[in-house]
Amino acid sequence: MALLMGQSDIRNAVKDCLARCYAGTTPLGEIAEFVAELRDTGWKEEDIRAVETTVRRVLAGVLDVDDA
Repeated sequence: MALLMGQSDIRNAVKDCLARCYAGTTPLGEIAEFVAELRDTGWKEEDIRAVETTVRRVLAGVLDVDDA
């Protein structure tokens, strides 16, 4: 069953994932683990893609976290 996520849920997930990336030693590994956890909790693929894409863009310096 896929959960309906709002923009605030996605924004919070992005912030949580970024915090884990900054604290961990392998950002790509942290992203993969976080995405797997979202899938396990029933997030829709399009929402997961939005979180992952935003996190990757922030880490690449394309976006500021407040723009996400």
